[in-house]
Amino acid sequence: MSDNLPTIALRGFLDEYGQSMAAKVARELEVIHDPLNQPEPELAGHLESLSKKPFPAQAEIIKAGFKSLVSGNRSVYLVAECGSGKTLMAIATAWLLHKLENTRRVLVICPPHLVRKWIQEVKEALPRAKALNLNGRDVIKRLERIGKEPKPKTLEFHIIGRERAKTGFIWRPAVIQKQGLLHCPRCGRELLDQDGLPLPVFERNAQGRYRRKYACNKCAEPLWQADGSRPQYRRAMPARFIKGRMKGVYDLLVADEVHQFKNTSGQGYAFGVLARSCKYTVCLTGTLAGGYASDVFRLLFRTHAQDLLADGLSWSNPKGFIERYGVLERITTVRREDGLTTRASKRNLVKEKPGLSPLLLGKMLLPNSVFLRLSDCMADLQPYEEDVVELAMPPAMAGLYHEFEADMTAALKQALARGDNSLLGGYLQALLSYPERIHEGLTVVHPRTQKTVVVGPALDLVTPKEEELQAIVMAELARGRKVLLYIQNSDTTDISPGLVEMMEKEGIRVKVLRSGDTENRARIIDNWVEKGLDVLITNPRKVEVGLDLLDFPSIVFYQVPLSTYTLRQASRRSWRIPQRKPVRVWFLTYAETMQTRLMKLMAEKLTSSLALEGELTDKGLAALSESSDTLAQELARMLVDKSTEEGSIKDIWADYRRHEARSETILATPLGQPAPELERVPVKNPEPDRLPVGVGSVSVELDRIGGTMIKVQFVEYIGKRKKKVTHIEVRKEDLDKMIQQAEGEVQAQLCLF
Repeated sequence: MSDNLPTIALRGFLDEYGQSMAAKVARELEVIHDPLNQPEPELAGHLESLSKKPFPAQAEIIKAGFKSLVSGNRSVYLVAECGSGKTLMAIATAWLLHKLENTRRVLVICPPHLVRKWIQEVKEALPRAKALNLNGRDVIKRLERIGKEPKPKTLEFHIIGRERAKTGFIWRPAVIQKQGLLHCPRCGRELLDQDGLPLPVFERNAQGRYRRKYACNKCAEPLWQADGSRPQYRRAMPARFIKGRMKGVYDLLVADEVHQFKNTSGQGYAFGVLARSCKYTVCLTGTLAGGYASDVFRLLFRTHAQDLLADGLSWSNPKGFIERYGVLERITTVRREDGLTTRASKRNLVKEKPGLSPLLLGKMLLPNSVFLRLSDCMADLQPYEEDVVELAMPPAMAGLYHEFEADMTAALKQALARGDNSLLGGYLQALLSYPERIHEGLTVVHPRTQKTVVVGPALDLVTPKEEELQAIVMAELARGRKVLLYIQNSDTTDISPGLVEMMEKEGIRVKVLRSGDTENRARIIDNWVEKGLDVLITNPRKVEVGLDLLDFPSIVFYQVPLSTYTLRQASRRSWRIPQRKPVRVWFLTYAETMQTRLMKLMAEKLTSSLALEGELTDKGLAALSESSDTLAQELARMLVDKSTEEGSIKDIWADYRRHEARSETILATPLGQPAPELERVPVKNPEPDRLPVGVGSVSVELDRIGGTMIKVQFVEYIGKRKKKVTHIEVRKEDLDKMIQQAEGEVQAQLCLF
């Protein structure tokens, strides 16, 4: 019977019934803040008094967050894209709480390299507010003084790094010894274990530290204390000190990059302790869920424990949460009888897979969150362009690579056949990095046996990536634009010395950002820029969170990370609201290699992730719960199975950008109105006989989605500079004017380089 029912795509369903559904939602849901019908002049007036005023879209998010807090929700998640001004919105929310709810002290816990940035942002937005750095080693002494001081009359922000907040202290056992026996210092009872043996309170591990903290079985007295005999000892963990001795001192907790507190580590524990010590909590993040239900389980329990307990869930049972709101994979392995045992053996393996239930979004996240995308502030953003450059290897380099890949494939097959997945990451990293490390060669060693698995021979040449990088850097510097260069091999397999030497020969001033001194990282970069820095080289993970690298409008991914989150965050380090120059990003990759496969897979994953950000494909809500393997596993499957690679980088990457533009358009479309469809604009491509020397083919595609124009230009170079370049522009003004002024077909203005 169900086979005869008509089917309708979700997008069409919403276009037809969207207005009635919106009316029903408005009737049945309690709306905290409606920007169209609730202007809130009092709140708007206080926001206007800020020295650094928020944009209209930011102001509505601030109002919504404030109203949610004062309506009874102790914690609010502010989920906003990288560069959309989360810090300013948190400061403004604290300002409203100060003016209307008498909030006096705000505690900010953030990544250590953002402590000084927070202090600067506070001074810019609220010059009269006090910003105090609590990230020093004397934090406990300073907290003791703050606890004894009266409530301030003005608003104060106290900023502490997440590492400092969770740092514990050196401890030692605290018991009474009488005649060789151990006694509790409180009740005096002899300390024995369940077997009646003396409690091993002085037992140490291999590192010489005491193995475990014990408590008395009778009175629960802790049998340990801070070791004051050690130099520079700390008497308490700052987070626990605030909870135990400073309740009521801090009114508001702001947790920056809160997704980094999702686990059971000391940082997560510190966040949970501080959240319970403050009246309100504002959680800032650019990506609340990384694809797994477990990503938000601990966070929600630390901020909305009552909601989860009411739902029948418990802290000690994350599996129950995943079963209800995520995806669990159960694998049952049954071995046949071998004649030596009476029955077959059976083994069950349960593991979490990527995927989120729509119930999690509607039941747990939407009531406690406010969302903002950069597209909401698009009028204040500079144009953003991307170039995906596929470079052809010279014959000698290509021959060595493909031989290395064949040997690695054989070794990987053997490892997987033995059930050894521990080698997967190392093998794939070797394949991805061999073209950049070919100058010295590459030897892959088994991590356990230390035996050589595969050897990639060395080759002395100037690689195509080096030539392309040099050309990009020289061209951008000539235009007065500094360059940010991302590499993956920055530690034990550092490739930066060769790149630095190559650029310094051309008189280019270049620096490499290393690990260490995280708190002063932004200041170090600023000092380099003041001294005339041209190119900054770093691993994208070192700058993926929080830093505003506005001085570097040109970004080059010399190597692509194995993380969609890292790629997305790092590619937008300088595409921020204060940026005054167009931002351009290059992705360099070698054709017919593992690097190209990774780029294609990245585009597919990024397209899929749009389901969580407002893009409703024909798959509908099913897209939220689709499960997939990790990038490493899928790359390995493509390598071992020799699966066919469907589509070109041009088509896949352009499709991702079209989906993203449509997602932003849908979010900007009022409820009840149909979202605009993608419209192809006719473009006249140049004739083959009119192409410049060295250019084999050119094609241009132009699409319109509402008021957004997407231009995809593909250029194939032949001869010595053999490469394929996919150039993507997303604009709202220049191309739109070009379309309006043109009559009939559009003659695309190509910019060949």
